[in-house]
Amino acid sequence: MANNSFQIISSSPASVTYDRPRAAHSVFDNVQGQVFGVVMTAFGIAILHAAGLITGQAAGLAFVISYATGLNFGLLFFLVNLPFYFLALARIGVRFTVGSLIAVTGISVLSSVLPSVMSFNAIDPFVAAVLAGFCVGIGVIGLFRHGASGGGVGILAYYIQQKTDFRAGWLQALFDLAIFSGAAFVLDWQALLASALGAAVLNAFVAFNHRADWYVAR
Repeated sequence: MANNSFQIISSSPASVTYDRPRAAHSVFDNVQGQVFGVVMTAFGIAILHAAGLITGQAAGLAFVISYATGLNFGLLFFLVNLPFYFLALARIGVRFTVGSLIAVTGISVLSSVLPSVMSFNAIDPFVAAVLAGFCVGIGVIGLFRHGASGGGVGILAYYIQQKTDFRAGWLQALFDLAIFSGAAFVLDWQALLASALGAAVLNAFVAFNHRADWYVAR
């Protein structure tokens, strides 16, 4: 019996789907990506600290407590993130949890060391906020894309985006509203306004650039 089945091939290239093997990160890929994320995030935090500003998320909470009490930011950042590891371990996995723990520890240590090896003689708070927003934003994306996070809300945002496609940056923005409400008691209006600008830059950068459909390697 003749086989009458046939395949219609569209003349439109846009309609053709190719099955390609999904690219995978090597161990080296993930290590270098996470190191980059840690360094850029810590550098952004150092800029904020030098200008007397804050950011959002867990780092923002650590900043507010640090400014209010005088305690070391790096230590506070490490402690604030501890509860979120339980979520990461239960919902995301051991690998992501360990990667995030290492990243947060690295950011905590590096953000404490950087002020002793670099300084800013003059820096406008609004310029500092924008630069820090981009630095922390690209650091967060680097960590996300290589199986880790900067801890805290980043872990929650990563999990929710993976499950619902709700953008990580938008969730972080909601958390920031609470952080900046508390910051109003420890910062003057100019520093608070500049910090809000920096947080907006960070969250928008992450929201527009961290998309699963744009980045195929895992």
